[in-house]
Amino acid sequence: MHANLMHGMSKMQHMDAISSSIYMPMQHMYIYAKSETFWTVDTSAMGALRSFLLSYPELILAALSFLSLAALRLALQTRRRPHVPVSWPVVGMLPFVFANLRRLLDATTDALRDSGCTFAFRGPWLAGADFLVTCDPAAVHHCLATNHANYDKGRGFAEMFDVVGDGLLVADAASWARQRLVAATVFGTPAFRSFVLSTMARQAERMLVPFMDRAAAGDGGGGGVVVELEDVFMRFSLDVSYASVFDADLDSLSASAAAAPLSPFGLATKVACEAILLRHVVPAWWWKLLRRLNVGAERRLTEAKAVLDEYVYREITKRKSPPLAGGQGGGGAGLLSMYMAWPRDAGTTDRQRDQFLRDSAVGYMFAAKDLIAAALTWFFYMTCTHPHVEAKIIDELRSLRPTATVAAAGGGEHAVFDSDALQPASYLHAAVLETLRLFPSAPFEEKEAVGDDVLPDGTRVAKGTPIVFCIYAMGRIETIWGGDCHEFRPERWLSGAGRVQHEPSHKYAVFNCGPRSCLGKNLGLSNIKIAAAAILYNFQVELVDGQVVEPQNSVVLHTKNGLRVRVVRREAA
Repeated sequence: MHANLMHGMSKMQHMDAISSSIYMPMQHMYIYAKSETFWTVDTSAMGALRSFLLSYPELILAALSFLSLAALRLALQTRRRPHVPVSWPVVGMLPFVFANLRRLLDATTDALRDSGCTFAFRGPWLAGADFLVTCDPAAVHHCLATNHANYDKGRGFAEMFDVVGDGLLVADAASWARQRLVAATVFGTPAFRSFVLSTMARQAERMLVPFMDRAAAGDGGGGGVVVELEDVFMRFSLDVSYASVFDADLDSLSASAAAAPLSPFGLATKVACEAILLRHVVPAWWWKLLRRLNVGAERRLTEAKAVLDEYVYREITKRKSPPLAGGQGGGGAGLLSMYMAWPRDAGTTDRQRDQFLRDSAVGYMFAAKDLIAAALTWFFYMTCTHPHVEAKIIDELRSLRPTATVAAAGGGEHAVFDSDALQPASYLHAAVLETLRLFPSAPFEEKEAVGDDVLPDGTRVAKGTPIVFCIYAMGRIETIWGGDCHEFRPERWLSGAGRVQHEPSHKYAVFNCGPRSCLGKNLGLSNIKIAAAAILYNFQVELVDGQVVEPQNSVVLHTKNGLRVRVVRREAA
């Protein structure tokens, strides 16, 4: 099974082309052409049609009038609001999608700006592919907070993310309320928070900094070797999330593993993410057919889920067993152990209990791993392109006391900061928030209306209507963030006294809003800051010239082509 996963990865390279579209509930239009085919025309039938049309010229006039008025209306609309998608007869707004495949997020932002932050996307006629797109903070607050009971994830969302089972990420109604209570209690436990924070610092000390040190010394310490930084952060985030859940080390960023393919577990998470992305891009009937036939990406997803299940259920069984002398037992502060300590619901079978534990563990991995890696990638892209921001962060870090040191190759040592040591680092915190404003790791949130509703701006929402909240656009609209919204300016988050100023979650919806707000927000921010501080304090990261760095249109805001950098030791910079 592991070999099949490794073999399947070579076939997934076409995903870069496929992933230039975002998750929206629309159908794709396929054009079929037949060449060298001649049709015999029944001349008598054509004659009858000609006679009919000549007998009723008003039909021709009516059709021409309709087309002329439609063309005039569309021309006036385009002139008045040039970026708002035009709804064409039959095909709806699909031409807008196809024309902007390479920059769909930015094109959607332009459309929302011209339309007053909300517009209805019209799919092809009879396709049932209409939905609402908004970045209006008032609509976000209404749908996700004050009237959240009327907006669920929807069955389609849960089906596409079936790799996480029935976990918190896809749960609705009573199931969501029960799982949210368990998760909130676990995340609020001091022992769990302390364990996760110490795990982040420990992995930065034993994995991230040594890797960067080897990269800096790779060519003798002169100019540094080229590193694909997003891949580094994916491996680091995998190590942190795996250790946080299972209280065990995967070490995918170790000296021996970093140059090798991912472990079976890491590879399974990667294959699953790519298959989920494909499901968001192609028509639902297509991937469901692949799943029924068990071929292609759906077969690889099935194999990946089997690997995930094997790992997770083995860890569950291990914790059910009595502790060995001098070994680890069933207790612990990792997420899985904390969940297993939660009292079992009455009437729950062993199988149901194990399924709940499995879904919770896998859901946490998927919620944490890619989102943190994407955030770190964009953070370093912004500091590399804004050296004055980098200089201020380094000055701030030099005023703090490191909590650990790591021996450097060739002599000397590097410093690592834990979460407590970084508490005074207000400018670093502001730079992270500003990065996420412009490059939110989850660029959109989708809901489905349970019943009829009216948004604060008067837009009517019918029952069953999908709503896409474009978080990416929210950070780039002048009426929300001001005329300098396109600038990377961490100072906007700081008060005159230098303290971090917080914005309401319906304006800064990076961590969702309302009852579904991210429980791991503070842990996630700490993870980003620990990794960022460890790199910036010890190394200089320089972008490789000639590369185009732009966001990928996908469910997680990765870069299209990665982020290639050179790493140099700070003292040698």
